[in-house]
Amino acid sequence: MEQARSIQQLAATPIINPNNVPSISSAAMLVEFGFSCWGTVKKDKAATKAIANGTGAAEDSVTGSKDIMSSTKLSDIRKHGANKRNQIHYELTLPWSDLGQRLLPTNRQFEYVQRMSEAEQEYWVLVNDFMADYEFDVSKRQAEAQKLGTLFNDRDYPPASELRKKFGWRCIMSPLAEAGDFRLDIATEAQEIIKQQYEAHHNEFVQGAMGDLWKRVHDNLTTLLSNLSPKVGETNAKGEQVYGRMSESVFQTSLDMIGMLRDYNLTGDTQMMATADRLENMLYGMNTDVIKSSETLRIDKAAEVKDIIDNLPSLGF
Repeated sequence: MEQARSIQQLAATPIINPNNVPSISSAAMLVEFGFSCWGTVKKDKAATKAIANGTGAAEDSVTGSKDIMSSTKLSDIRKHGANKRNQIHYELTLPWSDLGQRLLPTNRQFEYVQRMSEAEQEYWVLVNDFMADYEFDVSKRQAEAQKLGTLFNDRDYPPASELRKKFGWRCIMSPLAEAGDFRLDIATEAQEIIKQQYEAHHNEFVQGAMGDLWKRVHDNLTTLLSNLSPKVGETNAKGEQVYGRMSESVFQTSLDMIGMLRDYNLTGDTQMMATADRLENMLYGMNTDVIKSSETLRIDKAAEVKDIIDNLPSLGF
């Protein structure tokens, strides 16, 4: 039931006004993601007091904690959630606000929903696997109570029905309001001031999102340039020039950047369009094996990458 409800939330597409196609509100939506897992490291007053007494420190300056259940299965749940947050949520979205909302282009929604739905199903498989052994693990922990000594407490282990509530997978999509879509029942003059402040913040968020995309491109192309370029002063046993190691993942990311520059160009930035075209023309027909096979080609491509980097907007990175 939990995963069914969450997947339904993912699939709910915000209503988009077809008359606003050029606007950012019709080109993107906001998405929030979070997951939860039972935390087994707990603060303990007795441990805190023992540390304070043993060291002469004040109790409010030290903290005693205990791990009530070391579990590789719990660790796997946490790693899965963190990995999918990085590999899907952060990868397919751009930063928007300090509240955790991120910007997702509408033409990437299907990919996001599909990958996140699969990730959620995997998450609940891991949770169910842990829950299946929970009561046995608790009884085992009780039998090994000496590991915690006087810090052991049966009340640290909730019933399975209560424990399950501590796990969750949340992904919420919501429409993105236009900067000018501002309604407030106050005096016109005051409303105009607040509206201007809101529009300034809205534009700042948009520019921040676009800046993040440019930084991704810059970082990837800088690494690609390092892969393509000769290592100064280094030769092999035959006296031949040594070059950087051509990474397949870095090259693939460069190819992915072409689509991102187009799909995530929510402001119609002509420089972003031109950069996508240049990158596509530069990488057309290329792969790591082709590049490795020709020193001349490698040098030429390095020069092209450097020129693209030099022409990226200067955003302080």
